Amino acid sequence: MVRISFYSGTLKYMMFSNLKWRTVLLSGLLSLLISALISPAVLYADDDEAALNKVRRDIGRMQKEIRETQMFRDSVQKEVHKLEIELASISKELKRVKSKIRKQRRKLNKLQKKRTNLKKDLKTQHKLLASQVKSAYMMGQQEYLKIILNLEDTSSIGRTMTYYNYFNQARLDRIKKSRNTLASLAAVEKKIHKQTAALKETKSQQTTKQKELKIVTQSRAIVVAELHKQLRNQEQDLSVLVENERRLQKLIRQLDEVMPAILTDPGNRTPFAKLKGKLNWPTKGKLRNIYGKKRKAGRVKWNGVMIMAQVGQDVKAVSHGRVAFAEFLRGYGLLLIIDHGDGYMSLYGHNQTIYKEIGEWVETGETIASIGTSGGQKHSGLYFEIRNNGKPSNPVRWFRSG
Repeated sequence: MVRISFYSGTLKYMMFSNLKWRTVLLSGLLSLLISALISPAVLYADDDEAALNKVRRDIGRMQKEIRETQMFRDSVQKEVHKLEIELASISKELKRVKSKIRKQRRKLNKLQKKRTNLKKDLKTQHKLLASQVKSAYMMGQQEYLKIILNLEDTSSIGRTMTYYNYFNQARLDRIKKSRNTLASLAAVEKKIHKQTAALKETKSQQTTKQKELKIVTQSRAIVVAELHKQLRNQEQDLSVLVENERRLQKLIRQLDEVMPAILTDPGNRTPFAKLKGKLNWPTKGKLRNIYGKKRKAGRVKWNGVMIMAQVGQDVKAVSHGRVAFAEFLRGYGLLLIIDHGDGYMSLYGHNQTIYKEIGEWVETGETIASIGTSGGQKHSGLYFEIRNNGKPSNPVRWFRSG
């Protein structure tokens, strides 16, 4: 059970009567400090276990909301990807349709010009044919009659017959040409009608594609708006991270100011500074977030490491020291801080359970907490930091290699 019992813990190390007044005073300061940083419901609850269960329920609800938000964001991102692919396909098809329309219009213009020219030629042929028919009608029968009656001039009969055969052939050629012209005109008109029907179909396709493109664009605009909303939420999350870091910094500064004045363990211990490169890891697991690596949006860096491990796995103290903080701190969940003296502190966050109380002494390798997901973590693990006079230090350099 995690609870505030600083006064009872203080009695364990009040060894000098002439310092009793200072210990009591500093105990009160620590109690006031912690009460300002944690939930009043946890601090003053008659039943500490019930208060802790309430905190855990709140944490569980926060974790559920985070998972739901994560699923929604993933779904939106997939939808955006799908819509972008569809939009690209429709845009490509629309470009092809527009190009086809331009080509068909050019062909239609050529056909219309050809039809106009053929109509002019046909009109000319009709005029020539009509003129020739009229001349033949007026001259033909008279000439044949003269040939029959002019028996004396037989030499002119052959010439006259040849002359009229020539004109007859000319008439036949013009009639044939007129027929061919009419046939060509009919073929051109048929082709024009076919091209016009194809053009109308193409226009219909274009209209349909434009409507589809408009629908997709509107859908994409909605998705983009959702993404902007998600981005704003992420920026708010970032602000929370920054605020959490500020809160932790403030806590550590205040602990630094208060803790050195409290009685220290009289035992002969190796200074923490000389343990660099010799410590054992607080728990076994895989490092996920590395010291100095950028966090969300790249504006905040990790001041410690995240060790991924199973829920309930033991968390051990990396060195001898005294518990300076053992409560819930927003952004870090159930947080335990050990003061190792000379301005050095180790931080253990996102625990499921804290086994130590404020003021208790702990030994190197002693179990102090268990792995959890407190503080709204999606995956279980331990957040660990080492600080010197409030400034973070790369934890990896403090542990044994291999």
